[in-house]
Amino acid sequence: MTPKRISLLSSLLLLLAAAVVAGAPPAPPATSAAPPPAAASTAAPADNAAVLNRVVLRVNDEIATLYDYRQRKAELIQDINRREQDAAERKRLLEQAGEIVYKDMFDELLLKSRADQTDVTITDQQLDQAVRQTREGSGIKDDQQYAAALAQAGLTEEKLRDQLRNNLRLREVLGREVNSKVKVSEEDQRRYYRKHLEEFRVPDQIQVREVVVLEQKTPNPEERARLAKELRDAIASGKAMADAVEPYHAKGLTSGVSDLGWVSPHDLDPTLEAAVWKLPKGAMSEPVVGRGGLHLLQVADRRESHVKPFTEVAAAIQAKEEDRVYRQKLAEFMADLQKQSLIVATPPPEAAGYRRLVGTPGTEEERSSLGTGTPAPASPKPGPMEEGVPAGMVGKPAPQRENAPMAPTEPGALPSPKPVDTTPPPVAPPPDTPPLPPAV
Repeated sequence: MTPKRISLLSSLLLLLAAAVVAGAPPAPPATSAAPPPAAASTAAPADNAAVLNRVVLRVNDEIATLYDYRQRKAELIQDINRREQDAAERKRLLEQAGEIVYKDMFDELLLKSRADQTDVTITDQQLDQAVRQTREGSGIKDDQQYAAALAQAGLTEEKLRDQLRNNLRLREVLGREVNSKVKVSEEDQRRYYRKHLEEFRVPDQIQVREVVVLEQKTPNPEERARLAKELRDAIASGKAMADAVEPYHAKGLTSGVSDLGWVSPHDLDPTLEAAVWKLPKGAMSEPVVGRGGLHLLQVADRRESHVKPFTEVAAAIQAKEEDRVYRQKLAEFMADLQKQSLIVATPPPEAAGYRRLVGTPGTEEERSSLGTGTPAPASPKPGPMEEGVPAGMVGKPAPQRENAPMAPTEPGALPSPKPVDTTPPPVAPPPDTPPLPPAV
C-alpha cells in the first residue's frame, strides 16, 4: 500500500507561482503593525489591541487569537468569492465560513500540540529539500525570480521556511499515527468487489460509424433523401462504408466517415440512438434528420453488458478503500487527541457551531460506520484543510520542553500527554506583520 500523500504546497506557495507568472512588481516589505481586519473597526481604537489579542482557542499550550481567526476568515471569504461560481453554493459556504475556519484552527492546534508532545523535529536537510520542491513546483527558475516571488507574497525566506517546517511537522505526525495504520489487503479488496459488483458493470455498448449527407451542399430535401438512399443501398449490399462514401465526399456532398467509437445508452442524440440502438452488427440505419443534414449510422460491433473482472478494478478498489480507511483512522485519531487534551474554546458567535464539523468523515457510508450522526456541510474545495493537513499556522510558537514524553508501549497507542499548565496563557502583543497565508 502506497502511503497516502499529503501535499506540502499551500495557497502561500501558489502565491509564489502567481507572482512569477504575473510578473508584478514586488510589494514593499511591511514596516509597521498590521491594520486590524475590517470587522474589528467597530471597537474603539484604544481597545483594538486587547480585542484582537483575545484568545479564542486554546489546545494545551497552543493558542489562536481573534486576530488569527479574522485574518483566516477574510482569506477564506476572498477565496470563496473568487473560486465558487454557483451563487447558491457560494452563499452556503460564505454563511459557514466562520465555522469552517474555526474548525480548521481547532484541528491544526491539536496536531501542533501532538507534534510537540512527540518531539517531532525537522532537519535542515528536510527543510532544504522542501524549499527546492517549492521552487520547482512554483516554476521558479533562479534566485532573482525567487526573491521577487517572496516579496510579492509578502514573505521572507525565513517565514517561508517556518511555514514549510510546520507543514512537515504535521505531515510527520499524520504519517506516524494515521498513514501507518491504513492497511487494505487483497482480501479486503475482493470483499469490496463482491459486495459492489454492480459498481463495476459496463452497460450494453455499440461501436458506431456515421456519415452525413450535408444540407449545405444539397439544400433540396428530396435530393438529399435520394443521395442518402444510394449510399445506404451501396453499404447494405456489402460495400465498405469508406469506399461507398468516398466519391460523394470528394464532391463535398457528404462528410467523411466518422468513427464514434463505443457508445453507451444516452451518449448519442436521442433521435440517432433510437434509430441505431437495436440494429444487429453490420446493419445500417435509415436516414435520420439531424444537425447538418441526413445522418446514416452503421453498427460496427456490439458489446453486451458485463461486470469487469477483479484484476481490472483492483487498483481502483485499493485507492478507494485506502481513502475511506484513511478518513476513518484520521477521525478516530483526532477524537483521541481531543480526549487527551486541555481545550478551552470561546469561538466568535458566527463560529459557535464549529463542533458539527469536528472529526466528521467525508461520506455518508463513513458517517454511518462511525456513528457520527447528522452529516456536516462540506468545506469548500480545495478546502482550508487538504488531505488531513490543516491550513496555516496560528497562535504563538510552542514553548520548548526539556523532557520528552515516553514512547507508546503498544503499537498505535497514544503516550500520555505532558502536564499542562491550567492557567490562561499570556496574551501576546499585537502582531507586527499580518499572519502568513494558510498552508496545507
